[in-house]
Amino acid sequence: MQINDLRQLRAFVMVVQTGSFSGAARALGMSQSAVSQAIRQLEDELKVRLLDRTTRSLQLSKVGVEFLPGIQRVLGDLDHQLEDLQDLREHRRGHVTMACVPSVALRLMPKILAAFKIEHPLVNVTIKETSRHQLIHSLRNGDIELGIANVPGDDPELEARLLLTDSFALVMRRDDVLAARKTVTWEDGSAAGLIVMAAGTGIRLEMDRAISAPVKGAPLYEAEHPATLLAMVEAGVGVAPLPGLAWPDANHPVLTFRKLTGPVIERKLYVIWRSGRELSPAARALHRAILSKAPKRI
Repeated sequence: MQINDLRQLRAFVMVVQTGSFSGAARALGMSQSAVSQAIRQLEDELKVRLLDRTTRSLQLSKVGVEFLPGIQRVLGDLDHQLEDLQDLREHRRGHVTMACVPSVALRLMPKILAAFKIEHPLVNVTIKETSRHQLIHSLRNGDIELGIANVPGDDPELEARLLLTDSFALVMRRDDVLAARKTVTWEDGSAAGLIVMAAGTGIRLEMDRAISAPVKGAPLYEAEHPATLLAMVEAGVGVAPLPGLAWPDANHPVLTFRKLTGPVIERKLYVIWRSGRELSPAARALHRAILSKAPKRI
């Protein structure tokens, strides 16, 4: 035995709830004859009488009393599933896992997520701070849906769209002698004592690609996270070349920065995702938010 039409079940439940065929018809937007026919078909398929009808009354049969709670649960569960599907399709609910390099997590994503939360309050976002190399690996493996990093490379498994461009400046204490200048050179930074991002990080990759060996010199210290460099500069350990998203706030009481020249280095950041793999509705919504809300240049 198989019930072929959900309308039969909905008609049965609505007749019970409204107490009449006419009331059920109005609630369901059907004709009264269509409701009556749906109930008859349901009873014929089940080979039982669900409703006892007289000219004056309409009530559940004994079988109908036992049948009703189960059908109400089934229809309720189905309605919840359909609502969930609608929420997902319209990006109202869902979960996105993304990864980004630390400077993006530190300065860019908090502002984007604050605006995203207003538009999509039921979408949960997990952000992983990781190196560019690990981010690419996670995208290929399907562990994350979106990534933000520099130098995506020519990888047929990945697609990338330019997000923003930021340039390098030298971060220093406000009482540093270099703070009196409008711009500084990489040689100035090297002479003052450089603290740089560790080899293999995206920021260090941009530096190594653009600066000749004599200018780089030997850095005093290296670290994996821009926040660590900022703390070391604040403590007076040295000065740190960092791209725009990693600069301290303009009103920072201790730190300031000056644009670096000779050469001027720019970093391009990209939104990256796996080629040929459809993003979830929630990830598509976040993807659009990132592209629309991020500044184009810093």
